[in-house]
Amino acid sequence: MKRLLLMAVIPVVLLSCYPAGPEYVEDLDVTYTTYNQDFDFQSRQTYAMPDKIVVDVDIEDGDTTWIYMKDIFATPILAAIDDNLESRGWTKVDISDEPNVVVTPGALSSTTYFYSYWYDWWYGGYYGGWGWYYPPSYTISSYTTGSMIITMSDPNVDNDSPINQSQTAWVAVANGLLTDAYDISRVTDAIDEAFEQSPYLKLN
Repeated sequence: MKRLLLMAVIPVVLLSCYPAGPEYVEDLDVTYTTYNQDFDFQSRQTYAMPDKIVVDVDIEDGDTTWIYMKDIFATPILAAIDDNLESRGWTKVDISDEPNVVVTPGALSSTTYFYSYWYDWWYGGYYGGWGWYYPPSYTISSYTTGSMIITMSDPNVDNDSPINQSQTAWVAVANGLLTDAYDISRVTDAIDEAFEQSPYLKLN
């Protein structure tokens, strides 16, 4: 029995010491950007952006209700977007002032649940062997992943769109940001990274 236990422990120790793979959830964050190469960013100077971030939508009996991110999280995210745009020469205006582009941030999240169970061993005695002990023990664990999405579009261009809506000029997506720790710096860092990846957003 001691030999079997030792054989079981050794792989676990070796696995825990093996340096391959991420050590922290931050290591799994990925920031992706893409843009319309035919879009002339340099001819635009002003932008408008909502003061709330949509995270979900509830449709019931034909009525649509938008669900927004809590202000304690949305405020620093919106501020990070403003800081990056304004440092690159963009001027923020109200939507009623007919901005050159509209910047729309949004967020999506999903939670994955794991269900597991195990049985205790018991010695059968007279039956001559090991058996199962009932009832089993159940455990539940979960993790949450999410995406921060930022889009930039020209509200004045819709003629070429098959759905009569403005086509997106720039999209930034940051995956793996939402966890129970609510570390908002991971989101703002991803926003900074998205703008670093997009030098064409800097106005001359």
